[in-house]
Amino acid sequence: MEEKQNAKATEKVEKKVADKKPTTKQGAPKKDTNKKFEKIKGEIKKIDNRIIIGVAVAVVVLIAILACVFLMSDSPKKTVESMLSDLKSGKIMFSDLSEEEDFKEEAQKLFFNKLQWKIINVKEEGNTANVEIEITNKDFKTIMSNCMQKMFKLAITGQNIGEQEATNYLVEELKNDEIQTVTSNQFIKVEKKDGKWEIVKDEELLNILLPGFNEAISAIK
Repeated sequence: MEEKQNAKATEKVEKKVADKKPTTKQGAPKKDTNKKFEKIKGEIKKIDNRIIIGVAVAVVVLIAILACVFLMSDSPKKTVESMLSDLKSGKIMFSDLSEEEDFKEEAQKLFFNKLQWKIINVKEEGNTANVEIEITNKDFKTIMSNCMQKMFKLAITGQNIGEQEATNYLVEELKNDEIQTVTSNQFIKVEKKDGKWEIVKDEELLNILLPGFNEAISAIK
């Protein structure tokens, strides 16, 4: 009888001690882990935003060119041929629209030094025309993805990504001989204005000239 009473008393003491114990080790770290995870997610989001800004800065000059400098001609075919020839030869210069010193003539030509094309068909309807071409250029999905990976590595160490860094990485990838080319059939839109044919400059044209560019940017938005 005395042994049973002692056992019950011991049970009560152990229960009280157990009730007073702080949160178990299994539970406490879980809360800390959640906080750390949320913090990491926040940092990654900041890095992603900085990468997007860096990439946007690196290509802003090219986008500006697509917006304003293509010449008009007396036929849709000649207009498209003129645009592509000027891009490949480097006649359209980034420096005319930007103060970025890193975009020298050689670097600018790297965007289109492997550009090739063949006019397949021209279909005119009034003041509009679709010029079907077989076009080849570097795979800009790979170029931009490689740039973003490099910028991510830089950003994750806490370093800033600015115009200089983004530009340098872009030029490195434009010079990368391992970048493959992409060939596809595309339609370039042309419009007639004041008796002359002009390229329709839009996001679609940008992706035709730089295959995979839009896809790479969309992947990080």
